[in-house]
Amino acid sequence: MSKKSKAKDIVKTLEQRGFYAECPNCEETIKLKDANLFYLDEFKAGAREVYEAWRQEQRERRAQLEERRKHISVSSELGAQATNTGLILERLAPCMDSFRYEKTDCRSLFDPIDYLIFEGLSKNNAVSKIFFTEIKTGGAQLKPIQTRIRSAVRSGKVSLSIYKPEKSQ
Repeated sequence: MSKKSKAKDIVKTLEQRGFYAECPNCEETIKLKDANLFYLDEFKAGAREVYEAWRQEQRERRAQLEERRKHISVSSELGAQATNTGLILERLAPCMDSFRYEKTDCRSLFDPIDYLIFEGLSKNNAVSKIFFTEIKTGGAQLKPIQTRIRSAVRSGKVSLSIYKPEKSQ
């Protein structure tokens, strides 16, 4: 007896003897005679349409996943480029004509805030105002820590302290 005929006999036995199956996901019980069991590509009436519909759905899902995968790599690349451009521009900002502060008044920190600016320091040798300045490009937003720093500055929680290390003996 060939594998094919053995499989057909098993399918026939399962259908004729009143066996049931339970779906592990929905726990629904179904009679195997109503399940359109088949072996390889020898479908029962109506089962081929169900199978072909399932295959078409799988092809469409695969195409959607491929399309999403393409967009992910493109958006990741664009995000990386925007980040790199932002990093370059924040370092060049004091040299740009549109920068409103004297570049020699700027002290770069870059993290968590880009610049500490001592207005008037280079020209007057006196500081008239101190600015915490963050450079942002495009639609970039302040990071949470930068938002907290802005809040501390706005609420006047800024001070100057002096540290004098003790002399070692």
